[in-house]
Amino acid sequence: MPPIWESRQGDTLSTLMARNIGAGQMSERWTGLGKALLDQASLGGGSYSQSVLLSTTATQGNSDVQAVLRDQLHRFASQRVDLSLTTQSGARIELHLAANADGIAVDFKLAQGTLDDDDRAAMSALGDAFEQALKGLAAQPPTLALDGLMHLDQQHLAAIDLNATLGDALQVQLHADASQRSVTATSAAGTMKVAVDATSETLAGSAQQRQRAIASYLQQFDAATRRGHGDAALSDLFKDAFAQLHGGSTTPTRPGDQLAPALVADLNDRRMLSGLADFTASITGASVAPNPLRRDEVDGFDYQVSQHTSLSGARQADRSIVQQAQARLKASYHQSLQADLPLRLGTDRQSQNYTYHQIDDQADSRLEIGYRLGYMTQARLQQSASQDSRVSKYVLGQLVSQSHTPLQAQIVRDFAVQLQDGKEARVADGAYRRSQLLDGISALGLLQADPDQVRRNGTQLLND
Repeated sequence: MPPIWESRQGDTLSTLMARNIGAGQMSERWTGLGKALLDQASLGGGSYSQSVLLSTTATQGNSDVQAVLRDQLHRFASQRVDLSLTTQSGARIELHLAANADGIAVDFKLAQGTLDDDDRAAMSALGDAFEQALKGLAAQPPTLALDGLMHLDQQHLAAIDLNATLGDALQVQLHADASQRSVTATSAAGTMKVAVDATSETLAGSAQQRQRAIASYLQQFDAATRRGHGDAALSDLFKDAFAQLHGGSTTPTRPGDQLAPALVADLNDRRMLSGLADFTASITGASVAPNPLRRDEVDGFDYQVSQHTSLSGARQADRSIVQQAQARLKASYHQSLQADLPLRLGTDRQSQNYTYHQIDDQADSRLEIGYRLGYMTQARLQQSASQDSRVSKYVLGQLVSQSHTPLQAQIVRDFAVQLQDGKEARVADGAYRRSQLLDGISALGLLQADPDQVRRNGTQLLND
């Protein structure tokens, strides 16, 4: 059947759409269109719209039917991505890609302001990043590949917003500007969100510190998902978002936009911190009551984790820095008494053989760094972790046992004396030793949800 075009054009976008409309997989219908659409938008012009229909209804329908199908494709397609870019001068351009069983549609418009040559160049430079984002979203299962869009050229671009709808399976939102970067994803399994405070990146550490902290947190997320029986696919998206929001280097803000702060964390301070900018992150699973005989037994998963850093003091020589990371896991789930027998809870007693688990875990890590007249007076680490598990066992619908397992650990360590002793000035490799000590404090201070690991942190020696 012949394709039905919105308009006959010989541009790159139309050529790609003509190729993609015959793709067997819905995921292939966007191939190449992200970069081409940004390139087209950067060439100038206030607007652009193109669509191609390939269905029996479109081919056999008259122009009125085709107009309705075209409008539905542009506005209500099951697969849709909207991208908005705002420049430092206040101009905003909006781009849209859509696909469904009937066809493909793209459009853009300059919603406000005007674009100069530098704005267009900055937009075009995002083409490959937008293409990678579309490729990840179109994959099966969908993945997040948003890191290229997150770190803006702040010389020319002020903000970026991406909204993606992938049928009923997944919705994704990305926002990035000079103050915050965030990603939210919602599926039938629940919602995850990660937000990074971009204004705190002056406290971030080296690339090595960041990667170590990211790896540590990803392990924590995996452990929480296993312990609370969270959704693996939603957790994978959560980890993708966390790593990508924190992983890249930042693009400097425009010169002259900010005055030098009265207080700063110096290199040694930053070496002791986690290496990450401040953040909040959460996974909230969809709640369900699967047991018709006990509706109060609800399966759920809620994980919250955050980091906040404060810098205070009357002057630089008397500064205080506090960095605190916290995590909380509350989860509950049902489990069959026989590992090889799926749990199918019903109204008959024969189906009521299971355990009901309730998890309530908390973790906290707090590092306090203090100076008086330029001399370090405090480098104090407090860590705690608690795990609380309650299990109720039912056989043929009768409660036969209940257990409660609380675990907890807490440590307090102060490294100020070790950092003050001046040993680095007395030995040839003193500077290296001090660097290693600061690095060790940073690693030790990373959030730990396992009480056993917290106890080990309390006895671990840091050599200087």
